[in-house]
Amino acid sequence: MKKIISAITSISLAACITAPSVYAADADYTPTMYFRADESAGVKAYSDGNAAIFRSELGDAENVIVKTSVYISDESLSCWYVHPVWKSASEYAKLENLGDPLPMSDTEPNVAYAYAETDENGEFIHIRHGTLLSTNNKYNTMSFTCQVTSRDDRSEMKPYGEKSDSYPLTWFDVNMSMEAPAAEYTVYFLTEPEDYADERLIDIAMRTEEGSVVKTPITRPMTITLTDRKFGDVNGDDKVDANDASAILVAYSNSSTGQENGLTNEAFRCGDTDLNSQLTSADASNILAYYSFLSTSSEKKTLTQFMNEKFEQ
Repeated sequence: MKKIISAITSISLAACITAPSVYAADADYTPTMYFRADESAGVKAYSDGNAAIFRSELGDAENVIVKTSVYISDESLSCWYVHPVWKSASEYAKLENLGDPLPMSDTEPNVAYAYAETDENGEFIHIRHGTLLSTNNKYNTMSFTCQVTSRDDRSEMKPYGEKSDSYPLTWFDVNMSMEAPAAEYTVYFLTEPEDYADERLIDIAMRTEEGSVVKTPITRPMTITLTDRKFGDVNGDDKVDANDASAILVAYSNSSTGQENGLTNEAFRCGDTDLNSQLTSADASNILAYYSFLSTSSEKKTLTQFMNEKFEQ
């Protein structure tokens, strides 16, 4: 059945290549697909789309859910078919609960997503677009298809927001087992077969100056760092103190002069207190403020609690 579906889809896309172009995008331009983790209990979501789980803050939890969204960045706004396929190679990171923004159900409403359409009353509808979802538990893969459904109209899909990635294409969960060893776990788009020879891969169809062209988009993976360190413990000595602030300042100085920051990714995530995917003097200041709080107060707080209260003020 997989071979039949793959063959039918390939024939359909190939047939549309000869259709007249209604949008003249640069033939050399290629859109990008990427993931973005969402903040949730026990999960720190960084501005670069990656995530970290600090096991020390989870107590006896057996697993943690990393809520994740899939985005397409297409400045040309020329896609009429979008088909991301992604995979987790680790048994400790299970892909679950793939979301459908167009469920076609009386009990589940349509929701805002990258190519959502609304009627004159602002209600979400599905007239030109269709979606298909697939989850393969054996290979720990997922796929999502969004496409123009009319064979007579293959014009580009319009983004719902100002940009194509103002809203996600779809969303899913990464169910992380807390039995997993401390390490980095990656969810990535499939650009070549890994599980079987004719495995469906990520692709898109877009209008260009040369007609409708099928391409492999540029892709960015998502890394989930599972660590036994405390948030803020940059040097790994099981404390959050002035030494960690000093390590951040050294890393900041190195990166400011064009050098490698000198930290592992785990240490970097521990020190990025404001979750902006950078290490700066602001992070060092946050560490020092927290260390001062611990030194002068009998109240026990984690750095996470301390930073949450700071941002709420």
